[in-house]
Amino acid sequence: MLGLLGGCGFDLSSLPLPDAPVPTDDGAPNPDPSTTIVTVRFRNLAVVEAVNVEFYAANTPLDSVPDDLFVEGNLVTSSIGVAGTGIIEPLREDVLNFPCTSDLVLGTLGGSFLDNETGDLLGMGNQRWAQDSALGLCGREVLLEYGIFSSEFGVRISIND
Repeated sequence: MLGLLGGCGFDLSSLPLPDAPVPTDDGAPNPDPSTTIVTVRFRNLAVVEAVNVEFYAANTPLDSVPDDLFVEGNLVTSSIGVAGTGIIEPLREDVLNFPCTSDLVLGTLGGSFLDNETGDLLGMGNQRWAQDSALGLCGREVLLEYGIFSSEFGVRISIND
């Protein structure tokens, strides 16, 4: 049964951040720490189904997006969902603060929607991805909402300040 544990997540936002950039040894200011992370919020809008968010992220240049993004080495489950499985229970959300560079690409295969009691696969969402170089993700929040839209399983992505 998937409904035994609540979502968990490691949130770097609780760490103290300096008010201004701190100079490095060479006199140049360090980057503002709030712009070196991207906050990714996973929200399961489904009333009955759990969702495996199938979240992928890479901070290195990729030759072919999305093909090079959706590989096992870029799959992120740690700190997402029930016991770090990447599974979000119905009507729950989780948050992950992820390191961000100008090469950041993140996305989802669309999510696997599961029966919350048995874990049986009920449907799949659609692929979505976003790149920092095109959208300026660093220092912002990326919201991935999983649910049933127009009577089909799917995922919506939005970028918020």
